Amino acid sequence: MSLYRLEELNSPQLSDLAAANAVVILPISPLEEHGPHLPLGTDAMHASHFSGLAAEVVASLEPDTPVIIAPLIPIGTHVYRFMGSIFIRQRVIRDMVIDYGESLSRAGFRRFLIVSAHGGPGHMVALDEAATILTRHHRIRTVNLTSTIIYRFLTGDFHSRIEAAAGRQFTAEEQSALSMDYHGGWWETAMMLWLRPDLVDQKYKELPDALVPRWRLRPRTPLRAPAGQGYLGAPARADREFAEASLVVLREEATRVIRMFLDGTGRMRQFRSPLYWVPILRTNFRMWVVLTIVALLVMVLMSL
Repeated sequence: MSLYRLEELNSPQLSDLAAANAVVILPISPLEEHGPHLPLGTDAMHASHFSGLAAEVVASLEPDTPVIIAPLIPIGTHVYRFMGSIFIRQRVIRDMVIDYGESLSRAGFRRFLIVSAHGGPGHMVALDEAATILTRHHRIRTVNLTSTIIYRFLTGDFHSRIEAAAGRQFTAEEQSALSMDYHGGWWETAMMLWLRPDLVDQKYKELPDALVPRWRLRPRTPLRAPAGQGYLGAPARADREFAEASLVVLREEATRVIRMFLDGTGRMRQFRSPLYWVPILRTNFRMWVVLTIVALLVMVLMSL
């Protein structure tokens, strides 16, 4: 695999890689609290890891294609407002990624993968919007790789496949816990035990479940949940085996999405999270509401 780090390249090398139709991968995820047992950089570390996984998948599908991984951008939006979380406005996230991709386009690159490990609804939508704008208006085919994958993971689409990869069937209690595992819980704790066990406080084994139905989720829910310690899920259930089983499924899904991205068969709607179609989550929602109200007022005044 021809793998490069963007920050290590000089201009002539960059020009050669653009001419070779290299794929550029951008990891982006916020610094955010993840309970008393996980580091603020949990999402960021996951994004870096999945960027490496994405590079391996590209190499397996197109062995001659160079892959460039950009430096991690540790920012995001729609984070839980708790000690240590860094909140960035949604429009800023969208515009920053657009500017990043436009710069790559001007350098001659035509394929751009965004990788995030943060499931904040507004964050995923902002990245989907940026990918759409870059593809349509800046001549660089851009896909938010993890958008649909995160959504399907959080809504339970992969549970049976993870069971198969783990070689066992989850109990009814485990299924219930997984359906409410959103933040700093079973999966993220398991992933950090697999990726950086030195950064996981062993108190995770004693943390009580904080299980909240999806319809009750609010910005301050992690502080008001049963445990009230900034996590939502069941971290005490975590182990490396669960992380390894889930990684099998996530790699399969990443391969499916990247294959469509590379061969050009996938349409933009196939790469977007369903949340993209929720008007209130779009970056321009407030602006359009204001413009609509102004237009209606003008029409009323003109009719008087």
